[in-house]
Amino acid sequence: MILMFIRNTIDWFQETTKKSFFKLKNVVTTIIIVIFVFIILLWLSVFMYGSFYYSYMPTESYILPVHLNFRTCDVGMGACSFPSANISLLKSGQENMFVTGQLYSIVLNLDLPESNVNKELGMFIVKLQLYNKNGDSLSSATRSVSTMLHYRSELLRVLDTFVFSPLLLSGFVEQKQMLMIEFFSNYVDDAYNPAVGIIVEIQNLHVQLYTMVLKMYAKFTGLRYFLYHWPMLSALFGISCNLVMLLFIALLSWYQCLSTKKTNSSEYNSYDDDFESLEERRKRIRKMMDKEKEDKRLSTSKSLPEFGETETIAGETTEELLPDSDNTSDSILRHRHIKHYSDQDHDS
Repeated sequence: MILMFIRNTIDWFQETTKKSFFKLKNVVTTIIIVIFVFIILLWLSVFMYGSFYYSYMPTESYILPVHLNFRTCDVGMGACSFPSANISLLKSGQENMFVTGQLYSIVLNLDLPESNVNKELGMFIVKLQLYNKNGDSLSSATRSVSTMLHYRSELLRVLDTFVFSPLLLSGFVEQKQMLMIEFFSNYVDDAYNPAVGIIVEIQNLHVQLYTMVLKMYAKFTGLRYFLYHWPMLSALFGISCNLVMLLFIALLSWYQCLSTKKTNSSEYNSYDDDFESLEERRKRIRKMMDKEKEDKRLSTSKSLPEFGETETIAGETTEELLPDSDNTSDSILRHRHIKHYSDQDHDS
């Protein structure tokens, strides 16, 4: 009794341990699959947002150096034509810098030395012109520039030079002024007739310059303004939206797969139930047929007489007990006994 109890306990413990192991295995496998799928969907969401940001957001600004060209005089020194520069707006020789529908601000920066020539020059005119691939002018603007400095007395100039002399001698500071000229504040490029270049012309022969730089700034509005000024928040929002959408698609696909498996399993179980019901019907029919045969055999055996008459060679009749399935040997003995008495009567 104790051994049976111990054996049953061990079997129960083994069965419980095996079931717990398989359950734990299934749970761990499910968790690993869920984490792996989540990581893949997260990276896919980041990639989708990065692709959208790269294709939707234009470059914030372009800074292009301006190299002036002019025609020299045949006699004497100096320039005999207005200094001008031709700037290409094509990136890598093919792609246009301007994005269709985007507002741009076009600004020209000039570095002028504080020389006596520029002080005496006063004002001069700068012209900017945009042209298409056929060389036709698309838009142009002209601005007047003044090189006049704010008035400072000789004493103030001496003190300024004395205070900044270490920086001036080391080259960190220069005696120059920077002029910023804005030609277009809201320029929009035409998608069907885009600008491919800019011509800058300074309409003065005596102006002295250090450098010239052309700057083009994109003015963002709407969604681009939000993406540019709040990049972290917009990235978090965009990645979250992509992740939610991908998770919804993944869950919907998973539910569809589970529903398909359940449908197939239910069809298989219904087929098994039908098959079992057919087998049960066959067994029941067989039992009914066997019962009918047994009843028919019993009814036939009951309709026959218990003793029958047989005729011997001498013409005498004898009685014999019909064989019964229960006691065959008894019927044989009774038959022999009756036959013995009939023989004695015949001899007498």
